[in-house]
Amino acid sequence: MLLIVRRAVPARASLPQLLLHASLAAALNTVLLVSLAAAFRPLVASALYTFLAPGVAGLVAWGYFRRSDAAEPLVAAIAFTAIGAIADLAAIGMAGAGVQLLDPAFGIGFPLLLTFGATGLVGEIVPTLRRARHH
Repeated sequence: MLLIVRRAVPARASLPQLLLHASLAAALNTVLLVSLAAAFRPLVASALYTFLAPGVAGLVAWGYFRRSDAAEPLVAAIAFTAIGAIADLAAIGMAGAGVQLLDPAFGIGFPLLLTFGATGLVGEIVPTLRRARHH
């Protein structure tokens, strides 16, 4: 029996570039989160963040997946989500216990789930568009 195993991070994939792009998306989303929390009530800020953060991650992912050495969409989605979660928790922790950045109605789980989906979707779309353009 022949078993074919695909590598999640192919040998040609650049792990530093993946981490750089995921960190950029997380940093931009942290600035977004803190800015929204300063400008709006927690419920409004949290709702806006829930729908804007995946868009920011998707735009950064678009730039990442244009690279020929991009990792698989699933691997990139995991990296973007994990680094985003760490950044969100750090921002909330640095804000102090008295400052509420996210309303419990939305929390950080839903924006991270949407970020995972947006990154994975972009990772599926961009290579397809690149292949279609070359044909």
